[in-house]
Amino acid sequence: MSKLRRQWQLLMLLIAIHLAHADTTTTAREESDPDSETGQFFTRLYKRNLRQMMELRNASAEPCADFYAHACGNFSQLAKAEDQDEALPPFLYNMQDRMQFFQTQHGNFETLPGKLLAQLYSECKMRSRSQHVGSLHQISATHWERMLEQLPFLTVHEEVLSSWPFLRHQWQRRQLDEQLNWIQLAAQLAAHGLPTLLHIYFAEQTIYLAPMQELPCPSLRGFKLSMSEVLTDRHPQVAHIVAHEMRVLCRGMRGELPLTNSLTRRNQSTPSPGQEQLQLDDNTMDYLQNFFGLLNFTERQLAGARKLPLNVERITQAWQVLRQTEPRIVYNYVMWQARQHLEYEDCYQLATEFERLLHAEYWQWHVLAPQLRRDVAMAMYQLHTTRFQQRRRTTLNRRDWYGLLLPGSVEHPELQVARLLQAHAQHYLNITELTMQYNQVQFRPGSFYGNLLQLRRVQLRHSFESPYVDEDDVNQSAYFLRKFLHFVLLSLHRPMYHYYATEGLQLWHQSRLLQDTDGYYTALDCLERQTQQLYDAEVAPIYRPLSSHEVANVFHFYRSFQASLRDYKFWLHGERFVFAEQFVLQYFGLDEHRVLFYAVAQQLCNRQDEILAAQINRGYMNLPEFQAAFKCDPDAFMNPPAKCMLNRCE
Repeated sequence: MSKLRRQWQLLMLLIAIHLAHADTTTTAREESDPDSETGQFFTRLYKRNLRQMMELRNASAEPCADFYAHACGNFSQLAKAEDQDEALPPFLYNMQDRMQFFQTQHGNFETLPGKLLAQLYSECKMRSRSQHVGSLHQISATHWERMLEQLPFLTVHEEVLSSWPFLRHQWQRRQLDEQLNWIQLAAQLAAHGLPTLLHIYFAEQTIYLAPMQELPCPSLRGFKLSMSEVLTDRHPQVAHIVAHEMRVLCRGMRGELPLTNSLTRRNQSTPSPGQEQLQLDDNTMDYLQNFFGLLNFTERQLAGARKLPLNVERITQAWQVLRQTEPRIVYNYVMWQARQHLEYEDCYQLATEFERLLHAEYWQWHVLAPQLRRDVAMAMYQLHTTRFQQRRRTTLNRRDWYGLLLPGSVEHPELQVARLLQAHAQHYLNITELTMQYNQVQFRPGSFYGNLLQLRRVQLRHSFESPYVDEDDVNQSAYFLRKFLHFVLLSLHRPMYHYYATEGLQLWHQSRLLQDTDGYYTALDCLERQTQQLYDAEVAPIYRPLSSHEVANVFHFYRSFQASLRDYKFWLHGERFVFAEQFVLQYFGLDEHRVLFYAVAQQLCNRQDEILAAQINRGYMNLPEFQAAFKCDPDAFMNPPAKCMLNRCE
């Protein structure tokens, strides 16, 4: 037996030496070949993140005294690093990884929707550069001038609109009532995915009419500042007059101002709030005819679709205000909204606005194939979601009679996430259907705004033929499809522990399986007693009193972290290369038991405040796993004599 043990130890030693040699060889290969995909996507970034995890810590602060101060103590120094390669990336939500991958890979997209999105992104970046760097002999065009040049329905009025916004005497003198129509303009913008006065959107064969929930209405000063570019050479009083008129209009549409007597009399004949029939006047009829005409709906499609007006009273009131307002003022307001919406300061917004097209490109795996095979990625994701799905099925299925009578038939050994993802992607990310829909888009080179609205128009039109998908509903396969693609990009940039610090923890937070009223009140009582017994403003500030809202956050964080920690341990048990992972972690002075505590805490370092510090410290100090990982002394602040076992309340 001892001989077998010696042979096993020798084997482990040889593996460790081989890994050390391989690490050195890979590092040398990175230096000699900067384009090495392995070095780019795994080795260098993996080591960099672990190194930053260590540098972010304040070694002088004891983890068992104040873990948040220890884990995040050097954040301010790293956040101000001059070298961008050494600056601390924002860990929260994995947004940076997705953005960087999109930026570096958009030129390699192969599907038609992907190429359209890539071209639009390139034009957006070109437009951003031209705003800041103009020719020595030519001043760069302003945002307003580019809009007039690139949007066809504005180009025809370019000469007139160059002096926008309009005062009453300008409108009357130039007889603009005969040229500029606010109803037509608002319908054109709405049909191109830019609602201004009425929100019309679609699900499969269904038309929804709703008031503008977030109708913009800044202060007078806000209106003036937003129009400063187009009013540079005009009298300061013009900005005040136009801003006041638009503010009165938007406040009236939002219901913040009382209706006039004439409007009140008209309102007596309008339908009650519960009535689902919307009475259409001439203005709304013209608006709808223009809107649906631009989307090329057939009469049969319109007749067969369900029409669902939402909040009829609000819609009616808003359009009554429009009817009683000068067309000039409404036109000014619609143009102001279009100008505000189309500023597009961050080009990465395209990746989120057209996420379906981006995910369809990723699902074809053209840009991911050099780094990771799809079947391998799906197997990895299947492994990571198994524990969550087991708990979710067990808890939810036993709440109904079928689960109580036949528990074995509803609790399968594992949920086939891969099969669900493939089935949903085949339907929702069907590249043949998307290509057919977006094949009609014809981009004009150098016309970012025109091309953007073209793509929005097709996306809006396509939604009429697509089922509604709530990607944030944890019960839907679309949720897992989105998380799967995010997970794939994350796995290319971050080590596995970071998955559990972001996606895994978030998955449990949104599962609704951790809500427990009795558990919350138990936690409230226990944490209050901890505060009364141990709080000292100077000696032990981490035991400060907590509000009821903070207690709820601590309670939910504690239970979510424990569920995520169970997932992490489950992954470790099934990981064939866990020894290699341990070897790398030990090189940085970490181990698999401590790394998750750091990863989760350091997500919140870029929001240093006492609320998040309390959430981390009060959650961790009551975890038996924390005491086991950090071996805190009995008198340490992070090791209270009486623990609040917040997960023992079910």
